[in-house]
Amino acid sequence: MSAQTDFDLDDTGKIDLSGIYDQPDPRGYYQTLANLDYRIPAAAEPVFRAVIAAQRAARNRRRLTALDVGCSYGVNAAILKHGCDLLDLFRLYSVRATASLSRRELLARDRAFFKSRVGDGDLRMVGLDTADNAAAYACAAGIMDAAIVADLEAEAPAEPETELIADVDLVISTGAIGYVGAQTFAHILDRAGSKPWFALFALRMFPIDAIAEVLKYAGYAVYRLVGQTFRQRRFAGRDEANEVLANLGQLGIDPAGRESEGWYRAEFYFARPAFETVADPIARLVAI
Repeated sequence: MSAQTDFDLDDTGKIDLSGIYDQPDPRGYYQTLANLDYRIPAAAEPVFRAVIAAQRAARNRRRLTALDVGCSYGVNAAILKHGCDLLDLFRLYSVRATASLSRRELLARDRAFFKSRVGDGDLRMVGLDTADNAAAYACAAGIMDAAIVADLEAEAPAEPETELIADVDLVISTGAIGYVGAQTFAHILDRAGSKPWFALFALRMFPIDAIAEVLKYAGYAVYRLVGQTFRQRRFAGRDEANEVLANLGQLGIDPAGRESEGWYRAEFYFARPAFETVADPIARLVAI
């Protein structure tokens, strides 16, 4: 699939990118998002790495399992586990690099590439997504170690999924909140065996109050990073920008200097069990 260039708006006011999220391979996904200057996984990387380092120190354990909520084709796994740069991935799946390849050839290339790239061999990456093709490709290519294909907003995880969740130490997300909500995180908490930490990026237009309440009820301290927002991607056009700015206005959120500049902006939230007295993994975390 080639890059998508024309879009309708979905119910949230964002452009509808559903056409790129569950293709047989990642080409359309990366080509489309490169055209939109997608960058949140790159912006999130140093934050995630700081959280991973802090958890290893706090729990005196090198080997960790991270669950990526909304994993798609495993972009966060490619960055965190394999040491890829987001620009590397855009180049890897560009038209120039992939136009002559069949899916079978692309998959063989990717298996060899990601096998040779091990940035953090002690980090096991499990994905959670409703996109069967995307998650299957990420696993087949060796980008992720395992995947849960399920809609946890609609139903509880089945037994094989429960076994994967039970081993999770850290839950991350860079773009799923707003499409998944409190119910998904409640199911994860119910089945997690070791009180995982949570490191979540959420667009400012998607309040996380309900998710925070679920975490607090489960005995977590929940924090927000103050004084910094993160660019997710630029708006696709005037219609999307107008919808987003209107939605922010209804929420009482001032877009000046942030979304008004033409970009989606995300905030970072961190949660850990309240009984764990550990140093903050990054500065300027404030309890909410």
